Amino acid sequence: MRKLPLLLILTFFSLNPPAISQTLIDNNSLPNKLRVFIDGCDRWDGGCDMDFIRTEITAVDFYRDNQSADVFLLINNNRSGGGGRQYQLLFIGQQNIHAGRSDTLYVNTKQTDTDFEVRERLTRFIKLGLAPYVAKTNAGEEVEINMKTVSGSQEDTVQESIDPWNYWVFNVGSDANIELEELSKEINFGGDININRITDKWKISLSGRIDERLRRTIQKVPRVDDDGNPVLDETGNPIIDEVENNFDVSEFGFSHQLVKSISPQWSYGYDIAGRQNTRFNYQFQTSFRPAIEYNFFPESVQNSRFLRVNYGVEVRNNKYVEETISGVLKETRVLHSLRASLGLNQRWGSLEVGYRIRNYLDDFSSWSTGLNISAQVRVTGNFSFFMRVEGNYVKDQIYLASGDYTEQDILSGRVTLPSAYNIDTRFGFNYRFGSNLNNFVNRRFFGRANFVGND
Repeated sequence: MRKLPLLLILTFFSLNPPAISQTLIDNNSLPNKLRVFIDGCDRWDGGCDMDFIRTEITAVDFYRDNQSADVFLLINNNRSGGGGRQYQLLFIGQQNIHAGRSDTLYVNTKQTDTDFEVRERLTRFIKLGLAPYVAKTNAGEEVEINMKTVSGSQEDTVQESIDPWNYWVFNVGSDANIELEELSKEINFGGDININRITDKWKISLSGRIDERLRRTIQKVPRVDDDGNPVLDETGNPIIDEVENNFDVSEFGFSHQLVKSISPQWSYGYDIAGRQNTRFNYQFQTSFRPAIEYNFFPESVQNSRFLRVNYGVEVRNNKYVEETISGVLKETRVLHSLRASLGLNQRWGSLEVGYRIRNYLDDFSSWSTGLNISAQVRVTGNFSFFMRVEGNYVKDQIYLASGDYTEQDILSGRVTLPSAYNIDTRFGFNYRFGSNLNNFVNRRFFGRANFVGND
């Protein structure tokens, strides 16, 4: 009977060495290079420069197809309180010995950083994140790693924590657009200013925007006599008159927001806004909306996903350009609204969904609800599609002007027409084919000299 346990032990050891030997053989059969797919750079301007990344990181192969890659690198970003950005780097192992492994790094940049400084810092952290994966390839034998810190970096970090601006950030901008055609001319110009202060506990923002749209159209109208008959010239052809129409649509607005965090999930605050919009018949509108908000996900994952629900009560004071369908030129109304927003940035792409419902408290028949969805979905690394859909069911157009609309009012977009709903959609797709490698950078004859227009 004692021989039986001894026999089992010998059998166990006789079966184990091939398994151990096989594991060592697999680990020693390392791939030449790590296959990497990067997603996120095409969504951000400035620092995330794929050409620079490919030039600086040559120890890996960059692939166009995410399904063929060993490591999937997803880059998300969020604007930080100081006006800079926080990049979130998600390293996701997909195949071979890397399957199931994941790492996350965060890169913080300042508002004053140039694109060159941001891309260098971002690329350096991408190298750090890829290092443990590259170490398990033959190319890792040729990689040199410098583990020295920059001299004086600690002093710089301490100095940066003392902010002479007390976290206030100022932005000023302007823009203009001119469109010329044979029978029309349109000039759009505007400017904006934004002032923000964002910390862990407080969020304060002030902004203003002004837009002016000047449009001139020329209509070719047949000349008629008093009886409505066409007037002919000496050759018997109808005489065509040119009628000039000028339109001026002006918009002006400002807003102020203050938010206080009371827990990782709860916050409260208010919005104050004012605007002039002649297209919506507002000579001027002011509003005040206190609200409370709950975030279902912790702030630590807000770059990857968020789900927020916001409820508030709003007081609006409206002064109209023309008398409304209710027969008033000014009024004060109170409404309440519920808003929900979901955002996801994942390997398959990105998704944002927003929902809103509101109604006036003194008239529950005046209400509206709306849903908007925007998505960018990657079917493979070669094929992806995007979609944006917004729809609103509207029963609260209290701003509509009474009276008839002229043809020119409608064509120029100077007024808003009654409507039970409005839908706005945009969608498209992108398909790449050919070589799956994406390592090389060649910017010869790049672009079209920023020329805008038709060839």
